[in-house]
Amino acid sequence: MLGSTIHEYAFIRACITLLRLVAPASLIYLSSCIYTKSFTLNSATPSWIFAIALFEASFYVFVYRPRKKTLQKVCSIYTAPPLNRQQRETLFHQCSQPVSLPQDSDSTYPLGWFSSPNLKRENLVEWILWALFSCSPEQAGTYAHEHVQGEWKDEIDGYVKNIEELLGMKVEEGHTEKTTSLRLTLDPVKMVHRPLIWYMIVCLVDTVTSVKLYTLGFRHYSPELSYKRVFPPRIVTLISKASATNHFSYWYRPHKSLDRDPIVFIHGIGIGLHPYVPFFQDLIRLDPNQGFLLVELLPVSMHMCSSISSDPPTPTIPPRREMLDALYTTMYSLKMSRAVLASHSYGTVIAAHVIRDQGETSDASVDSSPQIRQSIFTAHLLIDPIPFLLHLPDVAFNFLYRIPQGANEWQLWYFASRDPDIAFTLGRCFFWAENILWKEDLDKVKFAVVLSEKDQIVPAPLVRRYLTGEDEVKSSGLSSDLSNLEVLYYPGLDHAMIFDTKERRRGMVRILDRFSRTHSE
Repeated sequence: MLGSTIHEYAFIRACITLLRLVAPASLIYLSSCIYTKSFTLNSATPSWIFAIALFEASFYVFVYRPRKKTLQKVCSIYTAPPLNRQQRETLFHQCSQPVSLPQDSDSTYPLGWFSSPNLKRENLVEWILWALFSCSPEQAGTYAHEHVQGEWKDEIDGYVKNIEELLGMKVEEGHTEKTTSLRLTLDPVKMVHRPLIWYMIVCLVDTVTSVKLYTLGFRHYSPELSYKRVFPPRIVTLISKASATNHFSYWYRPHKSLDRDPIVFIHGIGIGLHPYVPFFQDLIRLDPNQGFLLVELLPVSMHMCSSISSDPPTPTIPPRREMLDALYTTMYSLKMSRAVLASHSYGTVIAAHVIRDQGETSDASVDSSPQIRQSIFTAHLLIDPIPFLLHLPDVAFNFLYRIPQGANEWQLWYFASRDPDIAFTLGRCFFWAENILWKEDLDKVKFAVVLSEKDQIVPAPLVRRYLTGEDEVKSSGLSSDLSNLEVLYYPGLDHAMIFDTKERRRGMVRILDRFSRTHSE
């Protein structure tokens, strides 16, 4: 992640401007060639320039524009499992408790979700319907009109009353158009075009990463015919083995250690596993016999994954239950009965599903084979975690709604937030109530959480205080609240900067070294 210097700002703005100019420049150039008839073989126009312009213009007109329209579908794939009234009331109660709210926040919950504190009752109802019922007022009126008029109405009235008590004021009847709320799965999916040449760069980085992982002893597994579902093409799929699931590809390094558990790693939003290779090298040096499973989430790795031919579009990240079963199935196929789970950024959302799933009692309604349920995680390392305090608007606003200012924010905006498939995944496949993680969930096994003070996505200072109960950071930078919970806090670092140097990675490496030792339990 870039810093905030003027040189970095100038660099990132120049890069973004050049990439965004490729499509319009190509269209203008082709139009000029057609107008002047300078596109023939006998013309002075270099053929390679004409070919590049033709490919870029075609990519914009025939690929990006249709996909942008298709990916706007609101109820296009799947919705979060509906909550019953008791679950909704419990969730609202948890969100409104002072213990989970920052004492020095700029606004009272849930005002941060609104563009202005000047709101009326119907504005609150719109947000409540999205937050707790996963629908809009129009959808509620279409398929649940009787509920809105009956028990839903009574329940919503109760939430409005509770919010009025939190605000210390009576909310006026009516609706104001000037005030809007953040509703991720209902708001438009905002994306920005990136040229074909950018995807070629992604392909190059992916290939280099694959070579590095192969030299470290990893082997790649991918779903059948995956090369037809992903763009840019992945050269590694030509020699990949068949994966145990159709939901994701993965890298596996055989586990041979007798005194350590293998490590499962789930990456975050970005350019795939490339930024983590030095981290894997550090871990392998500790014990060359330790095994690793690296899960790849291509929809959040700057790849085009959702089909443009399907309307509605197909899911990019599978629903929670399917994702969990796919992970357990993969581990079982590799004979990994137990492991340590390390995750970063978006990967911590999948980790949150695992934590909550293994913390619950067996659910007879879940159709999972005994084989799938065998794999267990003995410890968790959550790096730049997304799920904590997810009921606050910080993560949603910082990633999807904020107008960028500094170099780091512009980098996040163009290369992550406005990537079509990343924006689609977060705007149509991310359900806060399903992904949130509470401190009370961290009571079964060993946990370590890594936070960066200047994280531009996660409200790290608030999360640190929420997890540790401490107002001040200890001089050592290491705080602990529960006997099984450690919090590593790095002043001055931004999101993902923890992976940049060996010195910064040392704390995470030590934790995984300790967590993976089987005799440490």
